[in-house]
Amino acid sequence: MSPGAEEPAGEEARSDVRSLCPNCGAVCEPYQEYCLSCGERLFEAGAVAAGLAERWRHALPFSNGSWSWPVLVALAIAVLAATFAILATQINRTKTLQELGPKVHPTTASTGTVTNNTVTGTTTTATTTSNKPPKPPVDATGVIAWPGPPGYTIVLASIPISGGKAGARQKALEALNDGLGDVGVLKSSDYSSLHPDYYVVFSGVFDNQSTALKRLHAARKAGFKTAFVKRVAS
Repeated sequence: MSPGAEEPAGEEARSDVRSLCPNCGAVCEPYQEYCLSCGERLFEAGAVAAGLAERWRHALPFSNGSWSWPVLVALAIAVLAATFAILATQINRTKTLQELGPKVHPTTASTGTVTNNTVTGTTTTATTTSNKPPKPPVDATGVIAWPGPPGYTIVLASIPISGGKAGARQKALEALNDGLGDVGVLKSSDYSSLHPDYYVVFSGVFDNQSTALKRLHAARKAGFKTAFVKRVAS
């Protein structure tokens, strides 16, 4: 051995060279647990694994702690810097696209125009139509005539033609005095849905039967106990 050279210590020095079997003298590889010639055990259980692990630990370039940690720190800093640079690029790109995108004036309406910050446009008023019969004409006493189109009403009384129209009008005035609305008199012979030869005293002109039924209770409460709902059609 040359002067100044350090002599390998114990097991570490012997682990990298071949050895001889103490039983038969056969040559064995480093960290060989059993002799291939006689089967003699050369190392205790676990010693081989521990020796190999120690050998690999010393073989790693940063095992002595001389230069590895600064390199690793520099590498980590470089990765973080690259990540932040990518994020900054994406943020700037998104901001640029937003600035270049179309701008909509907050006061612009789809049905008007903006001139000198004044919104001008047209207003459309929605109108609804209904099948409800038109309001019939009312005479001086408040008694109405049937408006013409088919509809539903509440029949308060039916007076034969022989009794005269005056009696029917008198009954209609009584209904008005009792608080009923849209009270009128019609001649049943003018409408195919009614039994002929009667003056019919009615209250209300409705476009459906359910609405008329809701008002029937008020008519009976006013004293017309036999009142009923009937459809009037020519």
